[in-house]
Amino acid sequence: MMMTSLWQDVRIAVRGYVKKPLFTLAVLAILGLGIGANSAIFSIVNGVLLRPLDYPRASDLVSAYQVNRDTGRRRSISPPNYFDVKEQTRAFSGIAAYWSPSLSISGAGGDPEKVLAATCSFDLFGVLGVHPIAGRGFVADDDVAGARRVAVLGHGLWQRRLGGDAQVIGRELMLDGVPTLIVGVMPEGFAFPVEGTELWVPLRLSRTQPPNPAIRPEAYRSYRILSVVARLRPGATIEQSRSELSALGDQLEGAYPDANRRATFAVTPLQETIVGPIRPALLLLLAAVGCVLLIACANVGSLLLVRAAGRAREMTIRMALGAGHGRLVRQMLVESIVLAIAGGVVGLVAGAWALDLLLRIAPAGIPRLDRVRMDGAAIAFTFGIAVVAGLVFGIAPALQIRAHRLHDALLASGRGLVAGSHQRARQVLVVGEIALSLMLLVGAVLLIQSFARVQRVDAGFRASSVMTVDRIELPRGRSSAEASAAFFEGLDARLRAIPGVESAGVTLGLPLDPRARFFIDESTFTIAGAPPVSPSQRPQAPVHVVSPEYFATIGVPLVRGRWFSDRDRASAPGVVIINEAMARRFWRDENPIGRRITHDLSIVPGQQTTREIVGIVGDVRHFGLEQPSEPQMFVPHAQMPWPSMAVVIRSPLDASHLTAAVRRAVWSVDNTIPVPPLRAMDQALADAVGQPRFRAWLLGLFAATAILLAMTGLYGTMAYAAQQRTREIGLRIALGATPRQATSLLLRNGMRLAAIGIGVGLAGSIGVARALSTMLFGVGASDPATFIGVPVMLALVAAVACYLPARHARRLDPIAAINADV
Repeated sequence: MMMTSLWQDVRIAVRGYVKKPLFTLAVLAILGLGIGANSAIFSIVNGVLLRPLDYPRASDLVSAYQVNRDTGRRRSISPPNYFDVKEQTRAFSGIAAYWSPSLSISGAGGDPEKVLAATCSFDLFGVLGVHPIAGRGFVADDDVAGARRVAVLGHGLWQRRLGGDAQVIGRELMLDGVPTLIVGVMPEGFAFPVEGTELWVPLRLSRTQPPNPAIRPEAYRSYRILSVVARLRPGATIEQSRSELSALGDQLEGAYPDANRRATFAVTPLQETIVGPIRPALLLLLAAVGCVLLIACANVGSLLLVRAAGRAREMTIRMALGAGHGRLVRQMLVESIVLAIAGGVVGLVAGAWALDLLLRIAPAGIPRLDRVRMDGAAIAFTFGIAVVAGLVFGIAPALQIRAHRLHDALLASGRGLVAGSHQRARQVLVVGEIALSLMLLVGAVLLIQSFARVQRVDAGFRASSVMTVDRIELPRGRSSAEASAAFFEGLDARLRAIPGVESAGVTLGLPLDPRARFFIDESTFTIAGAPPVSPSQRPQAPVHVVSPEYFATIGVPLVRGRWFSDRDRASAPGVVIINEAMARRFWRDENPIGRRITHDLSIVPGQQTTREIVGIVGDVRHFGLEQPSEPQMFVPHAQMPWPSMAVVIRSPLDASHLTAAVRRAVWSVDNTIPVPPLRAMDQALADAVGQPRFRAWLLGLFAATAILLAMTGLYGTMAYAAQQRTREIGLRIALGATPRQATSLLLRNGMRLAAIGIGVGLAGSIGVARALSTMLFGVGASDPATFIGVPVMLALVAAVACYLPARHARRLDPIAAINADV
């Protein structure tokens, strides 16, 4: 009986909506907008943040790293420190280390190719719980110095380079010029530690002996190249692991102060390490679209209240025939849910379209985007919020039905179930819409201002007409200091000889490269003539390795002194160029040119560490446009040779014209070295503001949508109020009131609602601004211009929304208005 009655309610609801197509289409459009936006953003949040990592018992996986106690900056772990972690902790069932170089592949057909690899300890796959689909993983004997070089291929590399050959196990590839035996192939989709990883080789590190004979053993603990992933032992907690590693950090700092000064260990869940930086922005967007949905629900609720008022006669008759309040309330809720489910279908279609668009325009650097899809969880979420939305916007009309008695309804003579109560409910909804819209708009304006200021930041270099080549690497067998110096000096000359190339240089780390801090190490240093300080109190600064032409190529200005030159060779006295930030901090008003500093970073035996300052250059925002300029040192590549360097080229030619010429220049020296594609440095600047642009653009779009919905709701409320008071207005005019006097009350009532909504919204905006404070650059969370300008702008928009229906009421014919049947 109950199901029959419920089905009858559904049929009545569908029939009623079919008879009112314009109303139904308007409601579905509003719901589709709100639900679709939520569906798209939830799909991204689910794929990036909520979906577990694709490993067995992924919640047991953690990342371990070192962190500077003073600055909070993360640091990689040196091999000796890694071995100490592995041997002296008990909270983990397995600990593995890795780093992500690029390796060159030759052989097996095709040109030399550079692939992103993971050089890892033999137990990495076991710690992650993932195993090859062909062949085997690594064993302990693969991971010792002097062992035969072996590799495990990624599924994509196996298909692309080797055609998916089922007999690939046991074949050889040339990796960095070294014959390497293929022992396994990983499953499709496995790409640890970062997307794009296609190859894994063993670390083959020892506790005491550096992998490169050129590295001094006493500097080995400062050779910070490793990341560490571990799996918690059954029953162990992450707090236990943090306690163990914190104690170990104190111990290592005491035993090896030069390498572990002010450093301790930290542990975070692996998933948090991967997605943590993007979490606040995505949750912000999810909250924003939630506000848009609430505003949409308020609008639909207002429309349903108007519809309910128009159905007064129907409800009166049903009540007179014996229908109880509960029966009518259920009918209203069923109608709302039917409408919401239809809106969910529209929202699902709109969400799929919006998700595809968002994935196309999403900036680089958002992890796990390949996991984002409109899956079962997203579909369930879509229809779940549709049903909740139906209950939300259906509750007001249902409560209005429940609040009225049959006697009152009959006395209303078909003019509505007490229009005043309907109007009050609509007013409450409008106030809520305006408040939420203001909160969204304040957040959007703050983020847009922040983005605009980031864009206006002087990066310290001229990116126009500059092309970059990401890391040209010498094969490991030919990477000595002498070979590196000779190769890049010769490459510099060949690149400058290319027709159309104005200048060229090399650098250890490109400006604004997300990996720059990995390649550019920091070093403590002392200043000649300054009062001596203990090693733990020495200042520190990043040490860049560059060629003489690097600064001119990217347009860094020389403030004082001279550039590096060809005479600054390994046999010449050590020299260094510092930036303005370093000169200001350590020499203030003095001239540092000619002063000498000694840095502690010295990896190659016999390498000079005492250097004379020969120049000062402008500040470059090397590690991010939002990062303040900090002291930096630059040393010539000839005096600190490195076998892996990025290339910068200034030329009016585009990448398609330069690519072949650059490859010829490299291959004229060594035809086994892969050359990555050229990339415009302008793109690096664009990528640097990609995420601020993305979140500001989306939040601005949501805020604009919210304002449009809120003002539509305000307009509708005022128009409905004008309709309800037509006879009153006509009577006032007939008794001598001017049209302006008769209708000013409507305008005042509308602005009163707007003022209340703005007041509530301002209170909520304070919390919104505080939540955004970590995402802002150059603008405070309590920015006066925003908190004054946004309410004023919203009040002006609200005034227009109130004025239009009031102006229409002024044109009424008094006699017709008095006789109107309202």
